[in-house]
Amino acid sequence: MSRKRPHEPGWRFSRRDLNRCGADGKRLYLTAEDAAAYFGVSLHTVLQWCRLGAVPEHRIGGRIYLNREEVLKYWEMFQKKR
Repeated sequence: MSRKRPHEPGWRFSRRDLNRCGADGKRLYLTAEDAAAYFGVSLHTVLQWCRLGAVPEHRIGGRIYLNREEVLKYWEMFQKKR
């Protein structure tokens, strides 16, 4: 049986997904701290995005992980409003 893909019913985020890379060779999932550094915002801002539901989060072992592409979409939308 093949493993389910993200956004398919029944898919669950696991530690195995943390090192997956996108087509550009960069990691798909960032910690909240990495996302804050990547976008030049504070950790508090990233956590607010998660709390508001603007960016889907995944939790493993008390850490928050974000899909880089989803955060990038939100970031681009936010930049257009400025």
